[in-house]
Amino acid sequence: MEKLNSFPLVLVCLCLINCTINGLTNDYGKLSEDQKSMISQLKSFENLENEKIYIVNSNQLKSEIKNYPKAIVYVFTNGCTTKYCLPINVYKSYAETNAYKLFLVMNGYSKLNETLDQRAEIPYFSIDNEYYGVSNRNKYSTFFENELDGFTKRNEAQRLSGKSFLF
Repeated sequence: MEKLNSFPLVLVCLCLINCTINGLTNDYGKLSEDQKSMISQLKSFENLENEKIYIVNSNQLKSEIKNYPKAIVYVFTNGCTTKYCLPINVYKSYAETNAYKLFLVMNGYSKLNETLDQRAEIPYFSIDNEYYGVSNRNKYSTFFENELDGFTKRNEAQRLSGKSFLF
């Protein structure tokens, strides 16, 4: 009877060994070499290439936002399927129609092709988790969003203001 009771635990362990869990970190290590070649550390906001991905922290982004009278920062998860996730071109169209500078910021790289397939024809950004000193996606995303929203302490609870920030 003892052996029969441990069977479900063994089955779960075997499944976990063969499964890949996405979204716990930034998932950079799961990208192809072609995808990795599209990603680089942001050195400057000058001469950014469309559909390339630049690693950024909130302080860099806030400094750049000061150069525009109006800006939108949309922090998103690639491949989001909830009713709250709109196609990127909806944000792009809104920004263009209302004279906002748009910054599209990925919180990780899982399902990257689902974003790239939308062909927004603007540069993309991704959160620099190393800047925040953590690999947990939820934590570094919270730190990024809090700092972007004006909090000075990284350990404050995340505000429920959504993922779009208007400046």
